[in-house]
Amino acid sequence: MIVRESNNHIDTLAFQLSKEGKLCCGDSFYIKATDEYYICALADGLGSGERANDSSSAISTLVENNHAEDVDVLIDLCNKELKDKRGATVSILKFFFKSKQFTYSSVGNIRFVLCAPSGSYIYPLPLLGYLSGKPQKYRTHTYDYEEGSKFIIHTDGLVLPAIKSLLKKGESVDNLSKQLEEYTLTRNDDLTYIVGQLF
Repeated sequence: MIVRESNNHIDTLAFQLSKEGKLCCGDSFYIKATDEYYICALADGLGSGERANDSSSAISTLVENNHAEDVDVLIDLCNKELKDKRGATVSILKFFFKSKQFTYSSVGNIRFVLCAPSGSYIYPLPLLGYLSGKPQKYRTHTYDYEEGSKFIIHTDGLVLPAIKSLLKKGESVDNLSKQLEEYTLTRNDDLTYIVGQLF
């Protein structure tokens, strides 16, 4: 499955494959670009199949219904949403176009890397664990970004040996996605990535 979300400020592409032999993907995502901001939520339900999807899709639905909220509010709502569910690793990313800043919060092993045209990289370390409705600490940070920056956020089903050089070489979202093709052939796990470029 491929989903595109773009406007004058950002171009993003999301790609998803379920684990080999599974009809239902345990990962879920939500992406939306408005005139003011772009929001991306990515969740990886524990395990695979329908119960994993039940947890991850609850996250994407919640963020879709509350996308105007701040990231720190959303991550807490996500945790509460997963009470009595299997649990999920969750990352939420929100770019604000006017201020040229973004806010990021993550719990679990979803990876995010942003590459700036100046050559600098931002790759916040997530908190270990997963959301399950239990009391949880979060780490939410806000960063500045440069126009022309490119980023990737992905679940652990995508194994990338040289993520920084790939972002640096990629000329566009389509080009980045093409370069990622070879890493999507082994489907040992549910796999989701979202690549983007900011203007």
